[in-house]
Amino acid sequence: MTPAKKELLKKELESLLAEGIIEECESPYASPVVLVPKPNGSIRLCIDYRKLNATTIPDTYPLPRMDDLLNEAKSTKFMSTIDLKAGYHQVKVYEADQEKTAFICPFGTYKFLRMPFGLRNAPATFQRLIVKFRSGLKDVFALSYLDDIIVLSENFDKHLSDLRQVFERLSLFKLTANRNKCNFACNRVKYLGHYITEQGIEVDADKVSSVQKITEPTCVKEVQSYLQTCSWFRRYVPHFSEIARPLSDLTKKNKTWTWGEPERKAFESLKKMLISPPVLSQPDGSKPFIIRTDASSYALGAVLIQGEKPEEHVIE
Repeated sequence: MTPAKKELLKKELESLLAEGIIEECESPYASPVVLVPKPNGSIRLCIDYRKLNATTIPDTYPLPRMDDLLNEAKSTKFMSTIDLKAGYHQVKVYEADQEKTAFICPFGTYKFLRMPFGLRNAPATFQRLIVKFRSGLKDVFALSYLDDIIVLSENFDKHLSDLRQVFERLSLFKLTANRNKCNFACNRVKYLGHYITEQGIEVDADKVSSVQKITEPTCVKEVQSYLQTCSWFRRYVPHFSEIARPLSDLTKKNKTWTWGEPERKAFESLKKMLISPPVLSQPDGSKPFIIRTDASSYALGAVLIQGEKPEEHVIE
């Protein structure tokens, strides 16, 4: 560990000790530390819990699918997003289990008093807590994915009432919001990597910009990474699988690496399709849906639509 990283680690440990999140200990468990740099120059203290997780009985409590949440997040005039401050750290660890969270570093051995990131069952534990928090809301349209909460209301007075109820429930559960990452009473908010507006769901322009900067891949691993990144936007790209086929073929087992005109065209076509993606409308369960399909010898496609021409709009 370099002297600079060691100093950053020391500061992070001091902060966690002061906040009562960790404490020094003696433990037969000793997971290693991993330092992940943040864009602002600081570090994120991560613990490699792979060995501990391998012997942990899994908690199968389900996490919601992001696509389902985005489809449920109906466009309204007033929307607020609430981010819980260091969400996992707001959950206490049972005293008998604290020693299992122990980690070692140049400054000694420490254990977590609050739930750390990286534990196998941390997401399930936190989502269960958030579902219990949400279950007590009365006549409030709110969605949540772990520590990301969104509240949607049709008018301002209702929105204030909804927010009041949400914060009362947060207080009851002793959950703290990060005010620097909250947005209130907006008509356009970022949620789960997309923008929700009065018109529908829009792609995040910053994410599109990052895709535009990706250079041509030189190996299979880079092709896989590019396809995974683009797949985040596939709901906005008609015929995604068909366009991406030359790249997908490169990732097949025992496929010889070739980068020619078909691969280059597929690479550039996906980029171009993301420059001006459509705004996806939210589904209205009271109106009929139309599914249009298409197929070829190597791809299947479908689009979900509501309305009739010229006012039809794409759902997905």
